[in-house]
Amino acid sequence: MREYYGELSNCLEYVRDKNHKAIPWKDTAFSFELYNSTEYILELKKGSSVIATVKPKKKNQILVEEIYGQNFFVSAKEDIKLSCSFEMQEGCMVKRNLEENMKAKVFIAPVFKNGIVTIVKCNNCGPDLGKEPKYIIKSLKEPTIMVKICNFTNYDIIVSAQGTVLQKIEAKGNNRYTSKFVNIPLYGIVYFDTVYEEMIWKDWHTSYGDSIMRVNGCCIKVANGYCNESITIVGPGSTEPYIHHLYASCSERLKYEKEIEIWCNTIDYRID
Repeated sequence: MREYYGELSNCLEYVRDKNHKAIPWKDTAFSFELYNSTEYILELKKGSSVIATVKPKKKNQILVEEIYGQNFFVSAKEDIKLSCSFEMQEGCMVKRNLEENMKAKVFIAPVFKNGIVTIVKCNNCGPDLGKEPKYIIKSLKEPTIMVKICNFTNYDIIVSAQGTVLQKIEAKGNNRYTSKFVNIPLYGIVYFDTVYEEMIWKDWHTSYGDSIMRVNGCCIKVANGYCNESITIVGPGSTEPYIHHLYASCSERLKYEKEIEIWCNTIDYRID
């Protein structure tokens, strides 16, 4: 299940299915549940102050009064080298720390689902905890229309409809874009998502630090081969790094101008 956080108006437009859910962000003080799935006693710090101690397999409710973001640091009481950090903003974990060139065999990392931050023990604390997503690409049996889908983003994306992954389109790389022809339904919702749920964000200006973050997906409504609407969810983020979001650009008359462009924007609409 992909969870995308955004403004209420965007979330109401977005069409939910069994694999996609849009959740309104919170514009007031909020709380979140912190669950310790490890065998360690964890200390949660805000700045240099310990604000909570969470025993193994236990959970705590954490209050965030600063609606525009709060950084948290977690470490194991038994071994302070086992640590991770993350930022909560508007009810969502907008990023987590990136560890590179680490030779440790065990890590702890935060996983965010259903409004809960779960601290897990893992052997890889990179994007998606080092697990490569597996997708089975299938064709739809019902009437379809073949369109050219162009990927202008730096991410591998998947195209899906009716719970079926229709195609994977690689990142643009050094090209202007990459593209594939895909049969999409004449009627229904077509979804565009990044292959990986988490991405590495490089802070080239060294102002905020490299981090791991998500990219909100988008969708289009198709009726009788016409693109009625393109829906994107602008994610939360008042400072860099922004939560990125995919955006679909296509002609209304897909029957005649059979091309869909997928772009990735930041919250202030700068195109990557």
